Amino acid sequence: MYLLTLSDLNQTIHTSPLQEPPLVPSYLQERLQLLVKQILMGLPVEPILNSHPQFQQWVFQLKELSPSLFLPQRKLFVDIPIQTKLDRTKRGVTEENSSPSPPFKVIQVRTNVGLVKGTPKLFEWAIRHPVLTWQDRVKLWVAAEFFEIEPHKLQLIILALHPTQPAEKVLFAWDSKQHRQTQNWLLTTIEREREQTVIKLNGHLTPQPKEVATAINLDEINLDEVNEVSI
Repeated sequence: MYLLTLSDLNQTIHTSPLQEPPLVPSYLQERLQLLVKQILMGLPVEPILNSHPQFQQWVFQLKELSPSLFLPQRKLFVDIPIQTKLDRTKRGVTEENSSPSPPFKVIQVRTNVGLVKGTPKLFEWAIRHPVLTWQDRVKLWVAAEFFEIEPHKLQLIILALHPTQPAEKVLFAWDSKQHRQTQNWLLTTIEREREQTVIKLNGHLTPQPKEVATAINLDEINLDEVNEVSI
């Protein structure tokens, strides 16, 4: 059984030139994620804050946007892996309206899951634009399948930080239509990449010369007639 992550998908798709570029380098994003994770786990964060003083302001903004997120009794699972099979028969996706079966069978994402009255909600905090990305859609799709809940019962809350502008809190609702579209997009994207890989491999397989292509039967060779070579 094959596993496909968001990093794998990111290498597979061709990012649209119209998509907003990242607001900060990836290493800053990773350090901020580690900082918030350690705060929520009650671990020391002084070394990170000393290296990146600007993070203090972003943490303050996160606490302003969602104070309950940092409460000790909050049922929040931080940066957990969830996964589900990519199956064309799920949620009414049939043979007629889907792509052929992809070579990867399992999609895995890492996300933050909070339980609100027993119902899971996804939380994302990052230095990012307050818009729904393809990565967000894949996380919502995986979460609905993983927790086995109807798409309309799932929500994604994004705490979008910015280097120079005020932070924003945005809530995105999910539904069956978006769920189905995302699954079909995954099927199509993975199958297209598989086909392109096959084409590239075939392009490197140049025809062999006739004398090389002729099979050699070792049983027909008289080894006594082969001249010795000095080494």
